[in-house]
Amino acid sequence: MAGTAAGAQQQTTERKMTGRTVLAWLGGFFFVMLVANIFFVYFALSTFPGVVTDRAYEAGQAYNGEIAASRAQKALNWDVSGNVTRDDNGVARIEVMARDSNGSPLTGLAVEATLQRPASPEPARRLILSEGELGRYAAEAEEIVPGRWILQLDARSGEDGEAFRSQNRIFFAE
Repeated sequence: MAGTAAGAQQQTTERKMTGRTVLAWLGGFFFVMLVANIFFVYFALSTFPGVVTDRAYEAGQAYNGEIAASRAQKALNWDVSGNVTRDDNGVARIEVMARDSNGSPLTGLAVEATLQRPASPEPARRLILSEGELGRYAAEAEEIVPGRWILQLDARSGEDGEAFRSQNRIFFAE
């Protein structure tokens, strides 16, 4: 009798796998996947799309012109060097020294600098560099935050329209 009493206390309830159970598990699985997909689609559409230019096709069509301008720039054999610094107040100073193929300073150039954050929707900052000493151009930009920036320099001589362009990635530390 002792064995039957112990057996009565250890009643186990077995659950059988029915069609409703399988249907509930499958429905729950697909519901969780649906919620996860809706979550990811919402955040994918509500964040920065990564588009840098609105007219990518037109920019691609103008690429041959960029190649020709690059070859013309190389033929000029200008030596353009620059220095970019940023102080603790967030003021960036851009200095450019330009020399021709003989090493003589290039004067009277129209020099423009463009500062832009990579893959950022904020607009680029354009600066007109003014000539100080012969062949040395400078400008300052305020409220430049630390981080990565793209600096594009464009220099054009007023007489015959010869042009120089360079694009550099720079990093401002805190």
